[in-house]
Amino acid sequence: MTGAYNDAAPPGEDIRVEAIRQGRDWLFLLSGGDAHIGAVSTSWKEAGQWKVTTHAVPGHREDELAAAMALRASEALGTTVTVAAGIHYDQLRKEHIALVVEQAWLRFTTELDRVRREV
Repeated sequence: MTGAYNDAAPPGEDIRVEAIRQGRDWLFLLSGGDAHIGAVSTSWKEAGQWKVTTHAVPGHREDELAAAMALRASEALGTTVTVAAGIHYDQLRKEHIALVVEQAWLRFTTELDRVRREV
């Protein structure tokens, strides 16, 4: 899939979230447009507090989204969670960024709710 978009199919409409169980932990893959790995965040509990660490590929901006999603999922599931995020649309207009983020959160929350019902 290319990262191109048009007004008939605005960016964010193709965002995908997949949850993969890793023993007692979870891995969430978040992608849209031209899928790739732009940032990876892991959240875990240490000394009674949730911690998050993030690694971002230089020039990519998925780090804040991945970190927030990892924290939300680890708190909700009570276990270690990693989120790998990569969303890219060619020539994305500034006014579409909020739409992409909104769609990412909508699909992530839907998948997290599905996982919570499963465990």
